[in-house]
Amino acid sequence: MAAWLSWLERLVHIEEATGSSPVAATIISFMLVTTHGLLGALIGKEVGFPPLAFLLGFISHFLLDSIPHCDGPDDVAGRDENDPNTKAQYALVSFDLLLSLIIVIYFLNAKLATPAMIWGAIGALLPDLIDNVPLWKKKIRKLAFFKDFHAFHAKIQSIKTSIWFGLSIQYALAIFFFCLIYLL
Repeated sequence: MAAWLSWLERLVHIEEATGSSPVAATIISFMLVTTHGLLGALIGKEVGFPPLAFLLGFISHFLLDSIPHCDGPDDVAGRDENDPNTKAQYALVSFDLLLSLIIVIYFLNAKLATPAMIWGAIGALLPDLIDNVPLWKKKIRKLAFFKDFHAFHAKIQSIKTSIWFGLSIQYALAIFFFCLIYLL
């Protein structure tokens, strides 16, 4: 992992992006998609009932986010969410989304995916989809409920680690969850 991140830093030179696209991912304060999705899928596999998998996946999101972590070069405590993201952050998010897609395709092709696994993963990803998607996050956070939801979501993940340690934790968890899905 450290070697990959070192390569990533050299590739993009951790330069600030000169502008930000309205559809570009804003990756402030959330654990990686791969980690959340795999835990949700694991929960779904174990409970086997889609509505319960969805609910437990949703709850698992906050449990994972409460683990001190770092989501990349732009994930620092106190950083203004409107600051531009670095190219390194975009590269990391692209890698994470691609890895998640590859895992989904693998599970579907290997016929390992069940409806409960899919609903568990959706539940686990939903808090970030509600709170962090640039297309609607500013509008939705103006509503009282979602403003409070965002405050809670940000508060539970206020302890940040170094990029190396934080990403290592997340990918170690992702590998562990993947192995459990495959082996159980």
